[in-house]
Amino acid sequence: MDSSKANLGRIEAQVSMDMSYDEETGTVYNGTVQLLSQKTLRSHDSFQIGGGGAGDTEPLPKFPNKLILSEIFTPPGEDVQMTPETFSEISDGRKQSLRSNGTPISRLKSYEGDSVLHLAAAWGHLELVKEFVSECPCLLFLPNSSGKTPLHMAASGGHTAVVETFVEMVTFASDRLCTEESEREMLNLYVLKDNDGNTPLHYAIEKYHRETALVLVKANKDAAFLGNNKEVSSLYMAVRTGWLDIVKAILRITSKEDLELKKFNFDSKLQGKKYLAHAALDAKSLGILDYLLREYPSVMDERDSEGMTCLSYAAFIGYYDGVCNLLHRSTNIVYVCDQDGYFPIHRAAEEGHKRIVEEFIKEYPCSKYLLNKLGQNVLHVAAKNGKQEVSIMLMNNKATEHLGIGQDVDGNTPLHLAVMKWHYRSITLLANGNYILKLRNKRGLTAWEIAESEMKPNYIFRERWTLALILYLAHSKGCTSVKSLTQPSEPDTKNNRDYVNCLLVVAALVATVTFAAGFTIPGGFNSQKPNLGRATLATNPTLWIFILYNILAMQSSVAAIGILIWAQLGDPALISSSLHVAMLLLLYSLLCMPLAFLFGVITEIGNVKWLIAIICIISVLFFMLAIFVFGPHVMLQRDRVSPKYTGYFLVTFMQSKEIFQFFVDLITKIFCHNY
Repeated sequence: MDSSKANLGRIEAQVSMDMSYDEETGTVYNGTVQLLSQKTLRSHDSFQIGGGGAGDTEPLPKFPNKLILSEIFTPPGEDVQMTPETFSEISDGRKQSLRSNGTPISRLKSYEGDSVLHLAAAWGHLELVKEFVSECPCLLFLPNSSGKTPLHMAASGGHTAVVETFVEMVTFASDRLCTEESEREMLNLYVLKDNDGNTPLHYAIEKYHRETALVLVKANKDAAFLGNNKEVSSLYMAVRTGWLDIVKAILRITSKEDLELKKFNFDSKLQGKKYLAHAALDAKSLGILDYLLREYPSVMDERDSEGMTCLSYAAFIGYYDGVCNLLHRSTNIVYVCDQDGYFPIHRAAEEGHKRIVEEFIKEYPCSKYLLNKLGQNVLHVAAKNGKQEVSIMLMNNKATEHLGIGQDVDGNTPLHLAVMKWHYRSITLLANGNYILKLRNKRGLTAWEIAESEMKPNYIFRERWTLALILYLAHSKGCTSVKSLTQPSEPDTKNNRDYVNCLLVVAALVATVTFAAGFTIPGGFNSQKPNLGRATLATNPTLWIFILYNILAMQSSVAAIGILIWAQLGDPALISSSLHVAMLLLLYSLLCMPLAFLFGVITEIGNVKWLIAIICIISVLFFMLAIFVFGPHVMLQRDRVSPKYTGYFLVTFMQSKEIFQFFVDLITKIFCHNY
């Protein structure tokens, strides 16, 4: 009897809601969520099974003439472990052993606490579901070890016919109750939650069973407003899934209801997350967004867990159509910041959504002057987050280029922030004038002084690249005199040992290949006197060049091997000086080796002019790429780099890399678009 009371208490707790709305009278009242009104109850003599085919009428289930609520929720007794044979039969849609073993079906449980009705509902066996409910109605409300009822299982599996059958049976059972209307309300199976707080409708939407969800919504709309343990309601899930018909079915109201009453009713019933416009933007569904904002305009003012308005969120995720839709609805929302002090245009710039930033500036020119709580404009935000495309667009626009000299509460310009975050790709663009380079923040530091003071002593590529670029720009524009673009690095003995070993392997491979190439020269060797064993094309000038580059590549790599062996002794100073020399020699050998190969090929096919022209063009492009790949790495390793030629090389590389990036993106799109 104690467990029976517990079950009754569980049902009462889950069906209770703060407010409910009477559609006929248009009044709001306290109480419980009603399952079905007396007007919608079916006949006592028969009921229609929705999943069994249109118009099919089944005989009455074997319910008693009068049902007592306590009997429906009374536990069936001590559980009996289900045998594997019984489990297998139910999974196949049979129940022969259940009739022969004599154990009441209401007491059989699987290892996971599932009753026979749970299993039949999970596998979608409609006939078994009918028989089990007719023989033991209490199974309909009996939870398993996870708190799921059979309706949870059927909804999760998307068995629409089974769900429709449950709806019909609950309706029929509620009509057969012999006591008060309040007891019929206890049969609200649709609002029962499992251990995670999910109703059956939660699972139907989560598993993308659209028809099943629609059946549950039509049976009981109020269940869609209940939140689970994560504060997510079925309505929120339906919006985020993008199911406009489900959302309309849940929110459909009478025409007599005015706007204030709708808002009050909506806010009082909806549990958990209320920012439905954000969910519609996540689903990229303008249909749902329009419907929500038309019926419930207050949704536009809701903020998510990060304090973002729906416009800020649309700008943050880069949903251009959603941003345009919201901009045409309201002007004030453009000037509403989130809890971090960011306006919608800042969120777009933060994520690099150039098109949306352009839309804000075009529709609301004043938005470019908006400052966040740190006093940062839109260019500050783009530069700080390394969004190069947005920075380029703003600096190349005459209406917004002045933002480059704006200073935040700490006196930092966008260039200062880009240097602080080591976003070297934006530096050449942001440092477009002497005035910007000379600006100091409240600590009295220029951009290059920040780079020099904050750069770590060990080698980090992006930091050294940033320092070299900003120093070259300051030197070339006459802002300061620079003797070197780099600073000496402190070698890390442990990590450098692995690095030295890698260089040793590369140098050894180059030496091996070039050594072998010296004895397999193009054209072969003479087999007759007086030039026996000599090269056949010894008088060919291209062969001379081949041999010259091959010797230089081999000797440079051998010298690099010898120097790198010294670096293995563990002396930090010796490691640093050895790497400076070895890296130059290895770079030289890696450039000489492809040149030797080029002239060797020319020697072999010297009579085919058009092929030589094509090979030369390809080799020149490769040679430039090789210099761009290896050059910066070697230059930035050194501690005394001339600002004149090295800086010009680095800036040229920054300007040319976009071309290489275009080809890389093109090749990726053509050959790797499916991966």
